[in-house]
Amino acid sequence: MAKSLEICRVDNSDKIKLPMATEKPVTAFEKREQENIEKYCLSSNKTNYLGIVVCIYTGIRLGELLALTWNDIDFKSGIMTISKTAYRIKQNGKPQVVIGKPKTKNSSRLIPLPKQLLVILKRAKRISKSDFVLSTRTGGIVGTRAYQKTYERILKKLDIPYKNFHSLRHTFATRAIEMGMDVKTLSEILGHKNPVITLQRYTHSMLSYKTEMMNKMGKMLNAI
Repeated sequence: MAKSLEICRVDNSDKIKLPMATEKPVTAFEKREQENIEKYCLSSNKTNYLGIVVCIYTGIRLGELLALTWNDIDFKSGIMTISKTAYRIKQNGKPQVVIGKPKTKNSSRLIPLPKQLLVILKRAKRISKSDFVLSTRTGGIVGTRAYQKTYERILKKLDIPYKNFHSLRHTFATRAIEMGMDVKTLSEILGHKNPVITLQRYTHSMLSYKTEMMNKMGKMLNAI
């Protein structure tokens, strides 16, 4: 541009080095913290607390959770369909929660639910008076800010150091890798564009798994 405007004689744009894009550090709950969160949520009489457990065992995002309806869960096949998301907008100066398309086309996905979670969801559906899995007292959609505050109160009650809501998704991914789930499967469940994104984001988890596998291989040295 500078050369074309005759501000300078030589185009040195190819020598400019752009800063490297860096991933935000992944934060996941420790197993003990996860267990405490699960026990508290499942023992509470506040049915919306179930959403925290759903996120831990499916890795869905906050907006996907709040937009989830009972029709999105096929209890016969045990499959949950993610096809929409909730997000907050301002309309006429007032904040509103609306439902729209998922974050990307890959975000639309099918997630097989653990049998144990299906049992809990069936129980919740029997007493639900709303189309939404999580709902307000009047049966409407729960606001994103409101549910984030609910989540924060739970952590404070349990004296667990604060991690943002997205850490529930990271916790799911971390546990999945620790248990030996292959990256391609995990990538599809999370709704990532490709497994490379999953690998880059959860390198720390992969390293611990690799260490475990290498130590198992090292046991062969005892036979020498």
